[in-house]
Amino acid sequence: TLLWRPGRGSHVALFPNLNVSDPVWRGLLRDVRFRRALSLAIDRSLVNQVLYFGLAVEANNTVLDASPLYRPEYRTLWARYDRKAANRLLDELGLKRGADGVRKLPDGRPLEIIVETAGESTEQTDVLELLRETWREVGIKLFSKPSQREAFRNRIFAGETIMSVWSGLENGLPTADTSPDELAPTSQLQLQWPKFGQYYETGGKAGESPDMPEVKLLAALYRDWAAAPTAAEREGLWHEMLKIHAEQQFVIGVVAGVPQPVVARDRLMNVPAQGFYNWDPGAFFGIYHPDTFWYR
Repeated sequence: TLLWRPGRGSHVALFPNLNVSDPVWRGLLRDVRFRRALSLAIDRSLVNQVLYFGLAVEANNTVLDASPLYRPEYRTLWARYDRKAANRLLDELGLKRGADGVRKLPDGRPLEIIVETAGESTEQTDVLELLRETWREVGIKLFSKPSQREAFRNRIFAGETIMSVWSGLENGLPTADTSPDELAPTSQLQLQWPKFGQYYETGGKAGESPDMPEVKLLAALYRDWAAAPTAAEREGLWHEMLKIHAEQQFVIGVVAGVPQPVVARDRLMNVPAQGFYNWDPGAFFGIYHPDTFWYR
């Protein structure tokens, strides 16, 4: 059994829906202080030790350390467990606690976040159970709601979902010449801003035009990257976009780098002892030319 490295930016990540229909939730989720508080209230070390035997990396959803674009601060900014700082940010937002210790939304409803899953991974549910404990300590109730992938996506697209859980960046190993389309609103499948992405995909015929300054900036930087004539300029634009994501916590990464077991018979030759297991880039085994594997 071999342990290959994953290529995704985050193994488990939370996606606040910035296009949620509920106006109260939309306003709260769009406030960076709230997203930062949610991230600070996650005990990533607990998740790592309990579920991954300490083999994972406690990190934001960002590029991996094997990428030439990696910087340590992208991984750690707003990602260290700090209950006091989380409480301070929530207090700044005016989210007062009720008699039961649960904070209240601006309209008086209890601050209860339903995190929806595609119902395909008990692992995601286990992570949410651990998050439930530490979020409750800062006055937030978390509930998980399993679904089915098509219904899961349709609810997000329709603005019915407050928050969802999925994996992070599909390509955590980019270079300056890799398209940064995952960092800008370019697709309806981006669970943090599906209607912004739909607007881009349809040329403004559907969805919502980005109206958050940082999201508009990401869209502009993406256009600049596409027109940049040199690798140095493209690299600089990548770093600007990665920094914005680390600061803004549009997607809240929990853990990354969870090793992928690869089982190969001892007699099967040419299977790399170390590799990256990812669809894009890599096509899982494709990049390692399985047509050259052979039995001894």
